[in-house]
Amino acid sequence: MEQPRRSARVSVIRSALLYTPFFLAALAGGGALIWSLAGDFEGGGVVGVVILGVVALLTGYQSIQALRDLFAEPVETRGVVKRKWSRSDFFVARSHYLMVKRNVFRVEPLHFIDTDLGDTVSVIHYPHTATVESLTVDQRGEGEPAKES
Repeated sequence: MEQPRRSARVSVIRSALLYTPFFLAALAGGGALIWSLAGDFEGGGVVGVVILGVVALLTGYQSIQALRDLFAEPVETRGVVKRKWSRSDFFVARSHYLMVKRNVFRVEPLHFIDTDLGDTVSVIHYPHTATVESLTVDQRGEGEPAKES
């Protein structure tokens, strides 16, 4: 059980290290452009502020959630799998998702295959990024207990 826990923690750290510098750079660039616009108004500067504002908004959300999870303990969500789906990210990798109690979790392919709609699962995850530490099937959809694997 130590390996999945470490892997989830490393994923949160990696997200914080990836998004935080871009967020800070976008904030600094936007601030510099706003400062520049205060001196002499140019139309091109407004476009730059809008673009950097969108980048700051997108990367800032991811950065703040990852930084919050660095100081948070994993929590457990137990519920019925209401929805499951897969999709391609950037035409390269395939990601698998489960919806449990209004939370969407990105899970490993083996967990995705092992889980069916209607199964009752316990998901241990970080609260802000929903990074999954472990997933166990507690009860199958038809009411039979899950097999130990």
